[in-house]
Amino acid sequence: MKCYTKNEVGEMSYGEKHIFERTNELDKSKPTIFNFDELKIINADTGKFYEMSKESDNHFKSGIYHYLTNDRKSVVVEIRFNSVTEHDLVFSKILMCEPF
Repeated sequence: MKCYTKNEVGEMSYGEKHIFERTNELDKSKPTIFNFDELKIINADTGKFYEMSKESDNHFKSGIYHYLTNDRKSVVVEIRFNSVTEHDLVFSKILMCEPF
């Protein structure tokens, strides 16, 4: 599947502002490639291959990243949790996907 970023947000556990936010544009310049059968990802920014594990039917994991999908794998939500000092940080990205 070729997956394109639709929305990306980073938020802290305090405050009302996002660390960063990108919305309303489907970025087709650099797709992330997911192979859910072979459990591999090609990173859109670096072009590197990464392996992932299947946690359940629609939940995959690679390193500190979690990927939640719908049944057709046409939508992927990427989530990364991180602790910064005493505050928590979450990054989320929504990707819209299409088969090759």
